[in-house]
Amino acid sequence: MNNLEIILEKMGDEIILKCTGRLDANRAGHLNDYVDRLVREGHYQISLDMTGVDYLSSAGIRSLITQNKNLSAVNGYFQVKAMSENVRQVLTMVGLAEILSQHPKKVKKTVTQDSISHFEANGYTFGITALSPKKQAEVTFYGSPELVMDSGFSKKNAFQINAGDHNFGIGLGALGNNFDDCKNRFGEFIQLGKSIAYLPGDGSKKPDYIVGSGQLVASLTALYGLQFSGNFSHLVRFESDNHHNTITVSDLAENLSKITGSKHFAIVMIAESGGLIGASLNASPIDGKPIFTFPEIKETINFTTEPAHNKGLTVTVGLISSESSEVIKRFLRPIGPDNAIRSHLHSAVFSYIALKKTGINLEETIEYLFETTELKDILHLTNDTREISGLGESRFVQGFCWVACIDEMV
Repeated sequence: MNNLEIILEKMGDEIILKCTGRLDANRAGHLNDYVDRLVREGHYQISLDMTGVDYLSSAGIRSLITQNKNLSAVNGYFQVKAMSENVRQVLTMVGLAEILSQHPKKVKKTVTQDSISHFEANGYTFGITALSPKKQAEVTFYGSPELVMDSGFSKKNAFQINAGDHNFGIGLGALGNNFDDCKNRFGEFIQLGKSIAYLPGDGSKKPDYIVGSGQLVASLTALYGLQFSGNFSHLVRFESDNHHNTITVSDLAENLSKITGSKHFAIVMIAESGGLIGASLNASPIDGKPIFTFPEIKETINFTTEPAHNKGLTVTVGLISSESSEVIKRFLRPIGPDNAIRSHLHSAVFSYIALKKTGINLEETIEYLFETTELKDILHLTNDTREISGLGESRFVQGFCWVACIDEMV
């Protein structure tokens, strides 16, 4: 048999995949896609019955190792429960037979069900963990966002910001030490604790980043932005029984407002994308360059022409408010049509990896993303309200929101 046939069986929470045929370079991708789909659907306990596999190549071994490592990292398991003599001989010779066939250990949950409350809306269940409900985050606004419309930024508008373990932010900036170094590269940035990533506004469309480590402190030259401290009041996990469901960013915002009882809050969200709607600069907004005029806008702004990065893993940072003070009007825009909620959100898009279902740590997860997967894009999330051809809002499949309540924004 030259194909790899996979038959799925369920035993409680465990998925057993009975494999028959060859697991070689041509078939390893089929197994990976099959397992990845199961993981996206929330199955983290997967075993293989390889008694029907008559050939295992190095490419097949690599797939087994990768899935074992990925699921172990999120407190799940991927094991070879049974194997043919040919498979056993190959895995024994490379020293992996015992490792891949080890019975998984039960992982102790770090958060008990008693500490989690639940809220249901829009076909989703929101699992809410109270972190520090009485703490308020501080938000800082800097610069003049209105200058972007006529590319009015100059050297006097630039300033340096340094990353910190518990600080998060978004805005326009570039990795570099000064204005002259960055003037042709200013674009959307996202600060994720001690790491900073940005999409250069130089036409390259390739995001860059720096991760603070040891004595290296990530820094960026910014034109405008907002930053908040990570005094998170709640951790909210949202998911649906139907993995084909998605939820709009405005519905997420409304539900988070109900959950926290806050009019203003900042979020850091790690979630699977159901299609992003957004834009990014393709030209640096300095020296009066015509960016938002026609026909230049066709080259100077990257718009999503269809929902982008479906099934990618996103890290979204920003502010949400249901009020309209002067500073809120300057820095935040309506989150959706006929919606009083305003927001300013940037999403960094990574290749998809599974996340822990319990015991997830924000800083560790962000560090793991930069270390193990690819940063593909950074988008300023918008909404497309055009009649007939409008794309609507960004949507998400499932994920986690760390919410930081803010007393007031002035």
